[in-house]
Amino acid sequence: MANGQESASYIRPALHDAPKKVDPPTDGALRHKGLDTSKIRSMGLNESCFPPSPKVIQAMQDNLSSVNLYPDAQCPRLSDIISARTGISQECIVWGNGSEELLKGAIDLSVSPGEGLVLPTPTFWGYKSLVAAFEADVAEVENLPDGHTDIDGILSAIGNNTKIVFLITPNNPTGRMVDQAGLEKIVAGVPDNVLLCVDEAYYDFGLHAGGPNVLDVLKTRKGPWLTVFTFSKAYAMAGMRIGYALCSDGELAQALQKTTCVFNVPILAQYAGEAALNDVDYLNFILENTATRRAQIFEGLKELGLDPIPSVGNFVSCPVPINGRDCMTAMLEKNVQINAWADAGYENHIRITVGTEEDNAACLAALKEVLA
Repeated sequence: MANGQESASYIRPALHDAPKKVDPPTDGALRHKGLDTSKIRSMGLNESCFPPSPKVIQAMQDNLSSVNLYPDAQCPRLSDIISARTGISQECIVWGNGSEELLKGAIDLSVSPGEGLVLPTPTFWGYKSLVAAFEADVAEVENLPDGHTDIDGILSAIGNNTKIVFLITPNNPTGRMVDQAGLEKIVAGVPDNVLLCVDEAYYDFGLHAGGPNVLDVLKTRKGPWLTVFTFSKAYAMAGMRIGYALCSDGELAQALQKTTCVFNVPILAQYAGEAALNDVDYLNFILENTATRRAQIFEGLKELGLDPIPSVGNFVSCPVPINGRDCMTAMLEKNVQINAWADAGYENHIRITVGTEEDNAACLAALKEVLA
């Protein structure tokens, strides 16, 4: 409360009542709390256990002297590359300060207070605060018991006031992806006057695991759509905050762009992104090694008598016989940082980010002790 007043009348009620901004246990946050992060195995935030491509690091070093300049507002060099690879015209590509800015923008451009939004759950914890701030009428559709997205449930939840439908594939925190038939069903089933927004943060992992190309299916849709990508995961650039959206048409792209800040993608992030996109060999190296190490965690959890959810992402989730947050706290005491699901009803679920072979072995050993 400001100046001892009972309420801050200048703050929108919905924003005032929305959940507090999450303060994830990043390396810096843990160090600020006095923890020695050099001894902690970071396996909780789905960061890459690999550094960025050497070409990315070189590109940033080569352009350090340019940080006194404003970055390109439209990221034209990056758009050239993405347009050539996807067949989407540059006027339909929008860049963001990470993919979260674009997901927020998708709600901003489509939903007025009281209007409808459909969201599958469990999902990325950031959606909770995003939708609360916009006073949306949220229809949450729980995933199927095996962790797959309930496509029929999503379509059934669409009402007359629905303005946007979200689809997250591969899903975080389940690691499941929607198959070709499911994609075709939802793309055809969402009404043409409703925006379909696909969150593809883990796109590269899904494609590497043999999943469908979501964009190919979206291109068959008559109604509006956009799909959002990030450099945080497969490109190992979480700290650079860069993502992009592909839109069905120029009018939608312009509306999305209006929700973003002008100079939202830092100049070094743009140089780094360009280098990352051009180093396909390193991307494949990350994808192949992530798959191998993901299998190590999955099989290790099964050997502990647990039932992990098959994942295509850079993480594996699993129910445990104790409270997930208690498990997370106990693991941190053993210098292993994992995460717990945030959704109600899943309080006994944990999520482990793929680490190095040594990290994975240490994590599994620590978990065995915690659950003993």
